[in-house]
Amino acid sequence: MKKKLVLLGLALTSLGSWAFYPSPDASKGYLMLIGSGRPGPLSGTLELTTLWPDGRKEVQALPAIKIGNERNSTSAAVELHQAELVKLNSLYNQQWRLVSVAQSTVGVGATTETIYLLEKR
Repeated sequence: MKKKLVLLGLALTSLGSWAFYPSPDASKGYLMLIGSGRPGPLSGTLELTTLWPDGRKEVQALPAIKIGNERNSTSAAVELHQAELVKLNSLYNQQWRLVSVAQSTVGVGATTETIYLLEKR
């Protein structure tokens, strides 16, 4: 009787510990958030691009941000960074953590990009 009780307790303990065993998370990996735009009168819209670990690509245009002349380009850059920050905070709440940041200016007309690399924890 004691052996059966001990075996039953051991079996329940092992089943209980299995419930807390970490399961593999399919969404682990790296995510890239890219904020890009071109200041000046010949520009298109500013946009945020999210590249997910599974290969999905989401592009969010930011047409509400006005980028016409040089004076507006500074405020447009601030508004773009504000949109990036809102998106980063949203991703942080989904357990994504910032790994690195890179910023570049490319080509004639100065297309600026800020690239954020995030990791799922």
